[in-house]
Amino acid sequence: MAKYNDFHLFAKSLMDVLSVSEIRKTARKTAFVQRLKKVMPEHFLSISAFLHKKVGSEGLEQLCASLSRESETSISKQALHQRLNKKGSTFLKEIFQQLAKKQQMLSLPTSSIYPFSRIRILDSTSFQMKKPNASYWDGVKIQLEYELYQGRFMHTLCYGPRESDHEAAYDLENTIEVDDLILRDLGYFSSDHFKKIDQAGAYYITRTPANMTYWTWNDRKQKVQIKPEEDGMLLHPGEAKDYGFIQLGAKGKNTFQARVVVQRLTREQQKQRDAQLKERRRKGGHTQSASKKNHIQILATNITQEKMDMQTLYPIYSLRWQVEILFKTWKSLFEMENAQTMNTDRFYCHLYGTLIHILLSTMIAFQCRYYLYEKHRIEGSEYKCIHHAKNAIVENKGYSLYWSLSLKTLIENIYQNIYRYGHKEHRWKHQSPFDILKIAYDVHFGAKQ
Repeated sequence: MAKYNDFHLFAKSLMDVLSVSEIRKTARKTAFVQRLKKVMPEHFLSISAFLHKKVGSEGLEQLCASLSRESETSISKQALHQRLNKKGSTFLKEIFQQLAKKQQMLSLPTSSIYPFSRIRILDSTSFQMKKPNASYWDGVKIQLEYELYQGRFMHTLCYGPRESDHEAAYDLENTIEVDDLILRDLGYFSSDHFKKIDQAGAYYITRTPANMTYWTWNDRKQKVQIKPEEDGMLLHPGEAKDYGFIQLGAKGKNTFQARVVVQRLTREQQKQRDAQLKERRRKGGHTQSASKKNHIQILATNITQEKMDMQTLYPIYSLRWQVEILFKTWKSLFEMENAQTMNTDRFYCHLYGTLIHILLSTMIAFQCRYYLYEKHRIEGSEYKCIHHAKNAIVENKGYSLYWSLSLKTLIENIYQNIYRYGHKEHRWKHQSPFDILKIAYDVHFGAKQ
């Protein structure tokens, strides 16, 4: 009964955005419609976000035919083309932002031994296309900040395809709160940014650039350089060395104090790193400095040794890959990159329509994933759960989303399929997020099925 009530409340919360009356209200608010015509705002939302045919990849004729089959609404190609405009993209962006505010998924049952209130992972994905003239889009870089405990899209920011990752990190600095854990990849590395995280009372773990230098002081207060690549050669595979808090960078404003830990890669990690460097060389990337330190990985953090030992730092940092799993679903399940050459307005209709589908599928998937753990102590697979939610929405053509009872029934059906087919496969010697966060789960569930 508790699950029934929770799904009812969750569906009711989504109805605050997705009911027909709220969709039409948003359409008027964004000036997408002045008065209701043949193509209702909910039909436009369905064809932009939830149908199998994609605004970004299909011709107008196919889209019109799809709309006719699904809603018995017949419109001309020109009528649809006129709605794929700036007002249309503004309407879809507003729906996306309203949904983002409704991310009320319950917190992951996390161990209290970690001092973090939130685990924030920022990463980007981008795609580009050649544009025939100035009115056509040439690509986009999407910066996603993902909060792991709640499975929440904290921030979804769109930039030009060639904008630096640093811009997003700077734009989000004033949102950092005490006890946040910030996980960063090399693209966001900035000494000034890490100083601000520390000043905010938050924590960070980051990789360090291959050309970084490391310094400490001897007993005579003389600066001495540390060379982790040489020390790493003396370590056994998988073994780590903790230097404590030392100086990164030689001089000037770009120096900062951080705890530095070096780990010798395992043989499996070494193979993966070699493959990554080979791919970078193939694409013409500079790899000389990286090749010299290819046998080790170096992390910098402001987390003290008392709060976290060095062997725990690497598994915690590996949680950053959870956002890569999300990007994998974006590209393989939602086919965000599968877009034809089109004008900029239509592209942004495609972009925000797809983001709406992604966000809604992820919200439903992680709500079901939470109940799966609460009731059965099962760790659900992020990829599988999102896949089930996405397929169910497409198969129902989006229209069941607009009515409270049918939406609740859809969510309950998704939950049942996730219970049967959505559990995470736990591989030998491979730590899942629940393992890393020390969350107990039923390791024998797969054998019972």
